[in-house]
Amino acid sequence: MDGPRVFRSIRVKLVVPLVMGLALIAVAIAVLMRFVHQRAVDQAALHEVQQAAAALAGIEASEEDRLSALLDVIEEDDSLAEAFAKGDRAALLADAGALLRKLRSTHEVTHWYFHPADPEAGVFLRVHQPELFGDVVRRPSFRRAVATGTEARGIELGRTAYAVRVVRPWLLRGTLLGYVELGTDIHSFLVRLSRLTGDAYGLLLDKRQLDRTSWQRVTSHPERWDDRSGLYEVASTGDAPSLMAGLERMEQVPRQPALLGRETSQGRTWARGIFPLLDGEGKIIGAVVERHEISALLTGVDELRLQVVVLVVLLAAALAALVIFLMETLVFEPVARMTAKLEGLPERMARGDWKALDGAPRSDDELGRFEAFLDQAIDAVGSFVTDARRAPDRAKEVERRAGGDDP
Repeated sequence: MDGPRVFRSIRVKLVVPLVMGLALIAVAIAVLMRFVHQRAVDQAALHEVQQAAAALAGIEASEEDRLSALLDVIEEDDSLAEAFAKGDRAALLADAGALLRKLRSTHEVTHWYFHPADPEAGVFLRVHQPELFGDVVRRPSFRRAVATGTEARGIELGRTAYAVRVVRPWLLRGTLLGYVELGTDIHSFLVRLSRLTGDAYGLLLDKRQLDRTSWQRVTSHPERWDDRSGLYEVASTGDAPSLMAGLERMEQVPRQPALLGRETSQGRTWARGIFPLLDGEGKIIGAVVERHEISALLTGVDELRLQVVVLVVLLAAALAALVIFLMETLVFEPVARMTAKLEGLPERMARGDWKALDGAPRSDDELGRFEAFLDQAIDAVGSFVTDARRAPDRAKEVERRAGGDDP
């Protein structure tokens, strides 16, 4: 009988739902914290991608200034000016080729062009690729330099590279010799970024804007041309095969930096992101893929989440204990006292004991006032019962006295 009675107890009916409710709240907070922390990790990973895009833009801007300064030095070289003025391609290549090797090793310059005064005559000399000449260049920066007669800059996709370029008219004693152009391949910037951040970067370009023959001639991986339907993997700074995974078409390149997802291997986790590459006119012509490790970040977040969950559980336990203590003190103790009084009432009635029982001080609340009312009711009942018991005795006494007085 005790078992079913326990489960019918109001104490159980109140305490069990309370504890279960607090447990559910703790679980819900733990799940919410996991969601919030995962979002925070994603935001941090996306911030890394955005920072990489901003850093690349900063490197490009500083590179333009550096190339412009190098052009100042080149214009002071009389031997180059003489060979260019004479149209002696071999002599110009001999002098410029040696200088380009120095510029490549010390300043990472990858491209050097000499354009004739007549832009429709085609490239006079590519110092970095001397077998390619005679093609007409229509890149915006070159066209601006021709149209304005002043230096023009930009990051553009050419026949053999996507590079930062600076083009300048070369005037010798007021006569236009032609145009000289320096460029730095964006892959060089990615290498710098990788050395700075320790992350891996990959370069993808829109194949529709590339000349297959020219690019396969200059790239170190010509066999990659058919790996993807719409994008061409030009270069990468990492050897992870998953760096470019899943990227096939230009439609997959977003207008803004975005996350591609996570990957885990041997207890380490990396996040992948992507940001677009734009030409001078703001058109998307490719993308850079970035991959950085977030293992330490995830570990820190997991530790923080565990600490928060433990704290929530402890607070829930403390709150449950406080509520139970208050219920025991303010509700169940007064109810227990009143129950004991009522259960002992028949025995007291049999003894005729109506003396008020000594107990704990009553609280000044609803239950305290009800307990006081119950005591008053018991006293009133006791007085009534006592009077009722004494009534026959009084009647007999009256009769006795009346009988004694009768003659």
